[in-house]
Amino acid sequence: MSHVSCRFRNLRIACLAALAGVFALLAGSVGVAAEQTRSDRCTILQDQLAEQIKTHVGSNRSAKATTMGAKARKLCADGKQAQGLRAYVKALQLFGVQPIDPK
Repeated sequence: MSHVSCRFRNLRIACLAALAGVFALLAGSVGVAAEQTRSDRCTILQDQLAEQIKTHVGSNRSAKATTMGAKARKLCADGKQAQGLRAYVKALQLFGVQPIDPK
């Protein structure tokens, strides 16, 4: 009887290890998906800012927003999407515009 319970315990340990591996893989893929979403959001806000700059060509706000947009684009390209997104939001706020909320 002792021999059987030992096998059962080893089987439980193997199952737990397998489940831990599956959860680790899922957690890794969720992180990649979040990163892609931020990159996509950078692109969306970049396009929105470019449209606002075209609309307000020649204004002081347009020049400042262009500078802020360039900084935001560089941050997003360097993998600092959260900082880049904040910079895009600030640039859009110069025009009194709410950033597009992705669905």
